[in-house]
Amino acid sequence: MSDNEIILDTSIFANLEGKNVVFTGGASGIGREAVTIFANARANITFGDIDKVSGAKLAAELGEHVHYKETDVSSFQSLKDLFAAATEVHGAPDIVCANAGIHEHEDWLSEEYLEKDCAWRAAQVNFIGVLNTIKLAFLSFKRSGKPGSIVMTASVAGYMDSSPVCFYAGTKHAVVGLLRSFTTIAPVYGARINLIAPWMTDTPFAGDEVLKRWEGLPINKPETCAQAIVFAAINPKLHGCGIWVGGDRLFEVEKGYLRTRPQWLGQEMSDNFQEGWERLSAPFGQNGALSTLH
Repeated sequence: MSDNEIILDTSIFANLEGKNVVFTGGASGIGREAVTIFANARANITFGDIDKVSGAKLAAELGEHVHYKETDVSSFQSLKDLFAAATEVHGAPDIVCANAGIHEHEDWLSEEYLEKDCAWRAAQVNFIGVLNTIKLAFLSFKRSGKPGSIVMTASVAGYMDSSPVCFYAGTKHAVVGLLRSFTTIAPVYGARINLIAPWMTDTPFAGDEVLKRWEGLPINKPETCAQAIVFAAINPKLHGCGIWVGGDRLFEVEKGYLRTRPQWLGQEMSDNFQEGWERLSAPFGQNGALSTLH
């Protein structure tokens, strides 16, 4: 067993009862499983998804403490409406999960594909949608004065070479960048922030051809990835963690990345970077690069 492996203790889910949750991308796949876990633990959950039929059906199945609102995370106004609806029904959120994501066709060996503009909607959903969800979470935590928890869904594609889905991988690398950037800022709002990075998972998102190629290799059940989201959301010990989910096993990778920095950067450069980072991470005041957030 690796020192970085996380034992998934689902008994902690009992602490979810009465918590208010805002969740994006909750109508199918990993998101649907996570919404169901939250609901079964008696959390009050408002989830958004662009799929009206599946979203409304799931909410009706799970009970009156679960609400669905049609949401397009590429629209800031649509996200604002989701948070407003959640607050009106249940009160300010305790937990916010930015899970919505899409994958659009990529064929980097095709001249026809290369002649076309990029699939910017994937960037709007996978990156800008996550960023705006974090902004609204911070705003909600600040106004309510309650401590909060944020969980983003990235991907192993956010850590490793994932060609040929280069555009998708780029958006997921951006989510990892948000984790690393907001780990310092989130506590100012009394918030924790973490992400999960699923490897191959048995959902329709993967596609039949991909799953066929994967045959015989370890694969995640969507329930395990969903449990990882919920575990990160409710575990007060987790902050700034990137949780790799592969073959139904969980590994924390961010602390290893930081711990080994002197090995791949050299001790002198690592120390210089650390000192510079600490100087620049301190608040500059309202007109500086980073204003005080109080």
